[in-house]
Amino acid sequence: MLGNGCVAQTSRLTALVVATLAGCAILDPPDRTELTKQALAQAQLPTNWKFARTAGEFDAESLGFDLPPELIALIREAQTNNPDLRIAAARMEQSRSAVTAAGAALLPMIGVGGQTGSSTIAGSANAVDGLALVANWEIDLWGKTRLAQAAATEQSLAAELDTLYLRQSIAAAVVKAWLTVVEINRQIRLQQEIVELSERQVALIQVGQKVGRDTQQDVVSNQLAVKANRSQLLQSQQALNSAIRAVEILVGRYPAAEIAVANTFPAEPRPLPAGLPSELAERRPDLKAAESRFRAAFYDAEAAKKIKLPSLKLVGGISYVKNDVGINNPITSLAAQVVGPIFSAGAIDAQIDIKTAQQQEATAQYAKAMFNALSEIEAALYADQILSERYVLEKAQFADQEKIVEFQRIQMKVGKGNMYQLQQQQLNLSGRKLALLRIQNERLIQRVNLHLALGGIYKA
Repeated sequence: MLGNGCVAQTSRLTALVVATLAGCAILDPPDRTELTKQALAQAQLPTNWKFARTAGEFDAESLGFDLPPELIALIREAQTNNPDLRIAAARMEQSRSAVTAAGAALLPMIGVGGQTGSSTIAGSANAVDGLALVANWEIDLWGKTRLAQAAATEQSLAAELDTLYLRQSIAAAVVKAWLTVVEINRQIRLQQEIVELSERQVALIQVGQKVGRDTQQDVVSNQLAVKANRSQLLQSQQALNSAIRAVEILVGRYPAAEIAVANTFPAEPRPLPAGLPSELAERRPDLKAAESRFRAAFYDAEAAKKIKLPSLKLVGGISYVKNDVGINNPITSLAAQVVGPIFSAGAIDAQIDIKTAQQQEATAQYAKAMFNALSEIEAALYADQILSERYVLEKAQFADQEKIVEFQRIQMKVGKGNMYQLQQQQLNLSGRKLALLRIQNERLIQRVNLHLALGGIYKA
């Protein structure tokens, strides 16, 4: 048993530690409002988005158009197998272990050891058999260890938020890649029609040359158009192969260009309320991650300042010794060590300067992330608006070209036109279809960009 003196000493040290810890709470970093104010400096968040046209609360799960089941399955596959997500998951595990390691110093380190031996020399230490239990504990007087643990916790949270944003980014990338596959697949069908029409035109011109209506130059010019159209078709087929392989890489498959190809776009996107700028930092995981990194840098800077303060370490143990020299068992010991820096050749101040500069860097990184997010949203809102207007114009031009084709048919019936002229107008109509197809896909892709920029999520 411990002696009365040792018990009294332990009680006094315990009381000192408890009293000290109770008065050394760590400082909290600036809240999000203050951080945003510091980071954005002269810029201020507007009350509403400048280029938003649809008022209302943003629904993070609403993309504005429905995804087909096969695309949802691809998103789920990507969020399971994508290599970037597996890397992010490994980083999350590392950060969680770092939190455990940082907090371990808050508790004593306990070790056990033993010795057995013999010696012909009387009283030799080698002739002592025994077992000892030793504890070593540096008391967190000033909160340095708790600050380190808080910094590691924030870094771990940032890693989790990075992973969450990566999941949503990969889902958005799958949707955009899938839309690209759909567009190219439909382009190929239209270009096949264009090739067939241009080949028919060559045949008509060759007949016209035989009867003296057309020249050899006309024949060569139309053959040149056929070759150009075939080349464009081959280019699109190559692009389709690349686009399908890009989808396969995203979902973690071998890039064999074997995924089934869709040929239908989703329905026209519905209006998407953008919510308020003030809500953005709460929705976007990348902004919340940047905020967590700022908080971690704040805690690191505060911990660096504590290095100048003295540290208190407790060392104690209890042992049992088998001996022939009359040592009373058990043997106990308890000691307190206080150490404080006096001279460090500027190393401590340099470390404080480094951590302070890193905190300033984290503030600037938060500002950069915020400005990037604001720019992405305003750009996507404006693009959504312009593309909607362009889509209306393209549809009108397509409708007008359809009328021209019909007028040409009528002209042929009354003997004022010919098949070559009709086919030329049909070629123009195919060109308008390609342009309309391009705008349709641009609108859908920009909607995906807007949804992601606003903090949207995909629940696959």
